Amino acid sequence: MAILTGDIKLVASQVMLDVPEGGGAPTSKVILDATSNAIFPDISELDRSGGRVNLRKVHVSVQTPDTDTYLGCNVIVADPPSDPNVSVTLFSTKEIFDRRDSAKKRVEAYLAPGPAWGGFLFENHIIGQRSIQLFQMPNSTAPEVGHTLLIVQNEGLSTEKLQYVRVTRTASVLRTFIKDNGQEYKALIVTADLSDALRYDFIGSPPSEFFRKTPASALVRDTTVADAAQYFGVVPLTDAVTMGSLSAKAKSIFTQLVPSAQTEIPVIDANAAGEYDTVVDASNGFVSITTSIGFSPNVALYFGNPVFPGTLNIAYSGGALTDASGDLLQGTTVIGTVDYARGTATLAPSSPSIGGTKTITYKAAGAPLQLADSAGIFVSQETRAYNYIQTISPPPAPATTRVSYRSNGKWYDLRDNGGGKLVGADVAFGAGTVSYVTGTVAVTLGALPDVGGEIILNWGSRVNYINRAAASLPPLKIPLQLAQTGITPGTVVITWNDGTARTASDDGKGNISGSATGTIRYQTGLIQLQPTLLPAGGQIYTVDYAFGPPDVQEYPAPLRDINGEVPLTLSKANLRPNTVEVTWNLLYNPYDPVTMTAFPPRDPYKTVRDDGLGRLRDTLGADHGTVNYTTGILSLKTETTVGMPRAQYAWVSLGNSPQGFAMRRWLFQGWEYYPVGANMPNDESAHVSVKYRTMDADSSISAPIATGALKFDLTNQYSENIVPGSVNFTMGGKTYFDRAGNLYYNLDVATGNATKAGTLNYQSGEVTLDAWTTGASSAVSVKSMLTSMDGHPVDEVTFRAPVAPLRTGSVQVLATRLAGGLVNVSANTSGDFVGVDVSGHVDYETGVVRLRFGAYVVAAGNETQVWYSAAGVGTDGKIFKPAPVFADTIRFNAVGFTYLPLDADILGLDPVRLPQDGKVSIFRPGGFAVLGHTASITATVSNGQVINCARVRLSRVRVIGADGNVINTGYTADLEAGTVTFTSVSGYVQPVVVEHRIEDMVQVSDVQINGQLAFTRQVTHAYPFPGSFISSALVAQDLKARVSVFFDQATWDSVTYADAVTGSVAPGTYNDVLAPLIVTNNGAVTEKWALRFTNTTTFEVIGEHVGTISNGNITTDTSPINPATGSPYFTIKGIGWGSGWAVGNVLRFNTVGALFPVWIVRTIQQGPESVINDKFTILVRGDVDRP
Repeated sequence: MAILTGDIKLVASQVMLDVPEGGGAPTSKVILDATSNAIFPDISELDRSGGRVNLRKVHVSVQTPDTDTYLGCNVIVADPPSDPNVSVTLFSTKEIFDRRDSAKKRVEAYLAPGPAWGGFLFENHIIGQRSIQLFQMPNSTAPEVGHTLLIVQNEGLSTEKLQYVRVTRTASVLRTFIKDNGQEYKALIVTADLSDALRYDFIGSPPSEFFRKTPASALVRDTTVADAAQYFGVVPLTDAVTMGSLSAKAKSIFTQLVPSAQTEIPVIDANAAGEYDTVVDASNGFVSITTSIGFSPNVALYFGNPVFPGTLNIAYSGGALTDASGDLLQGTTVIGTVDYARGTATLAPSSPSIGGTKTITYKAAGAPLQLADSAGIFVSQETRAYNYIQTISPPPAPATTRVSYRSNGKWYDLRDNGGGKLVGADVAFGAGTVSYVTGTVAVTLGALPDVGGEIILNWGSRVNYINRAAASLPPLKIPLQLAQTGITPGTVVITWNDGTARTASDDGKGNISGSATGTIRYQTGLIQLQPTLLPAGGQIYTVDYAFGPPDVQEYPAPLRDINGEVPLTLSKANLRPNTVEVTWNLLYNPYDPVTMTAFPPRDPYKTVRDDGLGRLRDTLGADHGTVNYTTGILSLKTETTVGMPRAQYAWVSLGNSPQGFAMRRWLFQGWEYYPVGANMPNDESAHVSVKYRTMDADSSISAPIATGALKFDLTNQYSENIVPGSVNFTMGGKTYFDRAGNLYYNLDVATGNATKAGTLNYQSGEVTLDAWTTGASSAVSVKSMLTSMDGHPVDEVTFRAPVAPLRTGSVQVLATRLAGGLVNVSANTSGDFVGVDVSGHVDYETGVVRLRFGAYVVAAGNETQVWYSAAGVGTDGKIFKPAPVFADTIRFNAVGFTYLPLDADILGLDPVRLPQDGKVSIFRPGGFAVLGHTASITATVSNGQVINCARVRLSRVRVIGADGNVINTGYTADLEAGTVTFTSVSGYVQPVVVEHRIEDMVQVSDVQINGQLAFTRQVTHAYPFPGSFISSALVAQDLKARVSVFFDQATWDSVTYADAVTGSVAPGTYNDVLAPLIVTNNGAVTEKWALRFTNTTTFEVIGEHVGTISNGNITTDTSPINPATGSPYFTIKGIGWGSGWAVGNVLRFNTVGALFPVWIVRTIQQGPESVINDKFTILVRGDVDRP
């Protein structure tokens, strides 16, 4: 029977994952057309951030019950992904059973080991190092930037370790060495920076006058291009191709196999100094946790809140564990680490096991993610040194200080470990100390810094955060919301039974007393009970009360009288006392912005209520006017005072300038509350709202209300935000802590799991609890809480861009001024920033930016200003007037040029063994290419309708329903005529899209790097631009099932599958002329088989890859089933067996399946997502014998 279109299938391999065992044999799973994620998963944010290479193995499978030939099979990527940051490439190892590891090695074999390099590793190199030193002859050449070398330790031995490394920068120095006899000789010492850190320790060699390495040392080899794998992909045409043409112009002859290593990277909206977890003491006493979990090596411990450094103590029988500088100590022995900001500890692999009960105590902290302060020390020839000392005021928070310096063009960081010590990733980078009391930072650099560079200090400040753990709290409340509003004062009676019958009532002035205390707001009907003991969940309260609908009157822009008061006449008289509520908007009194005080962007509202005696009062009892209940006339006093935060500053000498003088910084010291006047506006924005009730008749009701959550306010006295993770309190015998806006208790120290108990609103401070201990005391004891004021003003910033060098003229800095307004300044081609109240410079080579916010003004006449300091007046009579900006608003944009070292583990491939730009050629002379263009027609079709595609000799027609599903029935396509006839459209989701495609397969005769391709024959269609593509074809040749090798032998080692007789032939034989082995396209696989006799008549069926799968005997037919297709791998006829077979004899044969393995590579470039649902098209192409 003929091979039909539906007989050619693309099937999945055994493991469709990016794991070492990915790939493998074909399965029964057919990859259906237009099915989402049938081959690859969605692309993650990590993939787009760092780049990724996914490998998937699929198989072309001819599934017919015969051995008809699928002629000239080839596979192409017909349409590329829509996302420009994603590319798809094909290759084949032609191995049916291979796995991802072997395919990965084939890809990475673009570069192969070459001859020994003309130099050796100079001394030992350790794991993690990002540079190597080569000892070379004086006249030798250093490796070029981008060149890849191979370092091999113990070459050829079982202990061999090797790593390919790519050079990103080189520096050479001709040095003089002394021989044993005292004579001198010279050698070139090449320092080569690498794209990736060394993954092994490599033994180097000492200086050698003969320029020979020691026998035990590592060997450095050059690399050569092997290009072991051929790749196939698709690119768009850049020009239209006319019928009869012998050439075409492609956009490129390359495809992206790995994310490009060298690129121009835009830096958009980056913060200026990085973010730090600023660990700040939030405690009011110690948190205590008791646990019986066993401590053992590698165990992680969770404490619920951040831990303030130096306060952790874990007591157990016979001793205690403590912390210091991020280490977990048993006595003086380090047995683990402590992550203060995340509130965890991890025991080291070598730590002892500790059993029994343990009591964990610590001071809880807050760990806000904060923009760092910064300062710069310009390095000149005169100031270049190993040691630097600076004093920061106010002192930095623990674990936030970082000192960065540039030496030999490379940046090094020293960071505070939480114990006041500055340490680097390697002790060779330097060391230092930071005092949390005095703010003094002392650092010794591991190398002399580069002249013209900056030593950058970054630190996190504590001054923007306030420990509110000791602040008094309002009583815990049980909210009972009545269904009605406008409650009549003095009519509320609450009854309940918690084992004892209880009653409470209101006093007509908003207070609840009796068996419980609390408040009621008559206008809204909200009762807030304040229990002494915690109630049972779901407690039923019956509330009897009277109510009537409240009246509301609005007064836009009311006028003041001669006394400055606002007279208001209500539309109704005879008011009910204790029901009048007045609200108006406030405007802060004018302020002088030079005081450096920040004001909130929104003005508040003020609400007062009548006291039942004709006076209007606020919650503090302050008088705000009168109300005449009889006439309904109010006289409102709108002026008031509010507490406002004012920033505190001090002049501090910190850092120095490129001109060599010390920088005086106007450093933020913290916030101070002070009273400021506020009043109702005098313009049309003023507004007063009055709610009230008259003495009209009431309605009465009795309503049961079930207890919901308990509520209380942690920040009722302050308009400050709570720092997430800093809250810990006890109530009713339970300890609660916050995590991501939720409250938890019952912390499992071993896993970090806990029981959810409610929520915490970080902005309002409101706690909502759903779980508590019934009958326990309602007293709340806060163990820790940290609050913050929004905004951290700075008058200078020094930072370096994450990439360098930077493109000239590409740097832009934006910030929000403390006094209002936006800073938006760009550097000119010289690197200078010039703007209003802002100046600075960027070094395009190093990426370092220094900006000052403010301007020099004449000192005379400014002596009374808060920023004035006589010590700051220069010889020119000018002084710097700061114009601070908020640190968390400083953002910058830039464009950098860099070689991006990509992690091989994240990518899925080792990029250093591939071309530096990550691109490989997909077109070669002698190879095959397919030009293609796909067009579509949208129509609502009916039976008998013919769609004319307006072009002939189509290669493919596809019908897609409006639901996106491919339709395979109900129509016929005449590819030669270019028509589609619909015969049964029932069930179609209309309208449908008729997709039609034209193709030309050509052999490539010439390939040019500009994308010009020449062919050996003319193309037979016209290909428009844009929209046409050219694909390189992965040729599989003819596919059909067959038997390729057939012989017997007397013995077999059960391991070697040789393709010829090993030893002697077997005494028995099989007549494959009389009874040839039967295979079919849908059953056979490419496999080597052995039928091993277990006695004189029975045998085992063993495959090299599939193993032992069946048994058989010489008297019957044997047909082991292929589970992927349900058809036999082969059938061996009983009639073909001769006699004489003995135990251990084997019949060896190989089968070749109508299969072709294809590895599909999806390459994800770094960049944002540009399409939601990406797709690409893979086509399996070929021909069949016409019947």
